[in-house]
Amino acid sequence: MGNLNIDNFSGCVSILQLDNISNSDRILIYIKSLSKNSIILFGEYVLDPFFSEEWLLKPDKFLKDRSKLDFIVEISKDYNHTIVLPCIQYKNKGYYKSIAIVHDGNVHYYSQQRLIQYPHWNEVDFFSNDISKLPKLPFTFTANDIKFGVLFGFETHFDEFWMELKKADVDVVLVSTANTFSSQERWKNLLTTHAFTNSCYVFRANKIGKHVSKDGYEWDFYGHSFVSLGCDILDSINNEEGMLCIDINKQALEELKKEWGFRTTL
Repeated sequence: MGNLNIDNFSGCVSILQLDNISNSDRILIYIKSLSKNSIILFGEYVLDPFFSEEWLLKPDKFLKDRSKLDFIVEISKDYNHTIVLPCIQYKNKGYYKSIAIVHDGNVHYYSQQRLIQYPHWNEVDFFSNDISKLPKLPFTFTANDIKFGVLFGFETHFDEFWMELKKADVDVVLVSTANTFSSQERWKNLLTTHAFTNSCYVFRANKIGKHVSKDGYEWDFYGHSFVSLGCDILDSINNEEGMLCIDINKQALEELKKEWGFRTTL
């Protein structure tokens, strides 16, 4: 999936760790500090309100707002950035969980192929995404001969996606998450292992903030976004709002591929 080629990529990939993007002035402070032609990754449920059981009874009106991405599109155009941001699309009388890849005024969409289906967090009952088919290669794009792919956090549990990304020779996997319940170590182990066995970068952007469910239980989205090259975590953020920036090191990436040979037999 995907046919986006980006010229003049600065080499910088940034994670913006936020609760939401309602404060546009605050977002611009971060954006203006970046070199032009950078790539910016956001966590899940930052543009839209967090999924809850209440949606099944009365969906938030904002979910139908077709103009909610306009601010992000304008930022992309004004600063020549590529922005990767999960969003909810409303079309054909259904809601679809997607990632918007915004570049040069255009928006490309990747529709999530596997959804959470637990009693306390059941996206399958609400969203209309087609999850019946075998996983296909997620959206990929190229910037300065570096190949990027996008994934939702839940999808990272399925090896089929990683196999497709490896076959496509993806160098950088951009993962958007909304992780809670003190699962920091599990997510770190999961994603660094895949970064190692796929000889790639993994950027994980996690949401922060709290959500109180109707039973009074408080969900704490703990942040801890990080960047891994192989099994090594290069940088991370704790549990507060912030931005993390990493310049892609093509030489280190090629050395990792050569050292372990995990991608040479395909």
